[in-house]
Amino acid sequence: MFQERQQELLRRLKSSNREGPWPLAPATMRNPASAYTDPARFEAERDLLFEQRPQMIGLSCELREPGSYMALSLGRIPALIVRQRDGSLKGFVNACRHRGAPVVEPDGPPRPRFSCPYHGWVYDLDGALHARPYAEPAFDDVPKAECGLLPISVAEGYGLIFAQGRGGEGLTAAAALHGAEVELEGFGLGGCVHVESREHEWDFNWKLVLDTFTEAYHIRFLHKTSIAPTYLSDLSLFDSFGPHPRMIGLLKTALQEIEKPDEADWRLLPHGTTQYIFMPSGLITWQRDHVELWRVTPLSPNRTRVRTSLYAPQEPATEKARAYWKKNLDMLMDVTSREDFTLMAEIQKGLESGALPELIYGKNEPSLIHLHRAINQALEAR
Repeated sequence: MFQERQQELLRRLKSSNREGPWPLAPATMRNPASAYTDPARFEAERDLLFEQRPQMIGLSCELREPGSYMALSLGRIPALIVRQRDGSLKGFVNACRHRGAPVVEPDGPPRPRFSCPYHGWVYDLDGALHARPYAEPAFDDVPKAECGLLPISVAEGYGLIFAQGRGGEGLTAAAALHGAEVELEGFGLGGCVHVESREHEWDFNWKLVLDTFTEAYHIRFLHKTSIAPTYLSDLSLFDSFGPHPRMIGLLKTALQEIEKPDEADWRLLPHGTTQYIFMPSGLITWQRDHVELWRVTPLSPNRTRVRTSLYAPQEPATEKARAYWKKNLDMLMDVTSREDFTLMAEIQKGLESGALPELIYGKNEPSLIHLHRAINQALEAR
């Protein structure tokens, strides 16, 4: 985030009434419990939001070398994103054209080509079929040119990678960001270094992953023995970019920053947790000295895969430096797993019981309201 924008946001904070919850949305929002439990709605969300819309899938630094790749799911669609020899990215359906087996599994080293583990069909980085080992005569009536991996749309920009399972012709990062690039460009995400990623599956609806990052209201209570002593529970900074909310949770030191007499000395980023929630696929968090990315994959109405990645500003030069970043990731996973996500699983049980007809989002949760209105409007427009 560029310095001018940081100063603008701190000016907004200074001019606010800092004695009560702020900022407030114009009105509360009621969302039916079925938004988290209904199987038909879940299928509609997965089809429309996760397959037919751009998904933020990672940072460019994860795919630095030619042949480096990501294998992931875009809704139900198995996807393969590959760094090409010319530096560009291409996306494919991760399914061999012979019998449909996944060509690669997630998290492997860069490769010069991809070989299907089922019958050994070999594909070049650009998806073209290179060879059908020991079986070319058996397929001599099917030209290789007709058997390349099927393409999907990919876009890269501002240090981010987006992919779309169906449609998406002409996809660009700017279009997917809806204006958030104005702030994101200043973070220099393209220069980050991927340290580590971890995956876990949870027994709750995918939206509950995002919900817990959309407000600071819960910090005083849920995190009272972990992060609450250093954070402001009643103050945050909210803005929206198309369907994507951005919420900055503020440390108590932010109030000291705006007391400095010269605005040229004001810095926001060291005094907050800046979270860009990309509806629906996940979020990026700027955490003072590093970046975190949460990628969400819906598996069923009450089952979600969550991939958490940590990125450092530069390659760890020593084992001590690498241990420092690992400790940051350990702490992050501990707090969210033990406090946030364990509670989300209990919330899911209550919603599924049928005893709770709806959830009520407060005016002091504007990011939460914006996110769910964007989701609901997208479903209503289909």
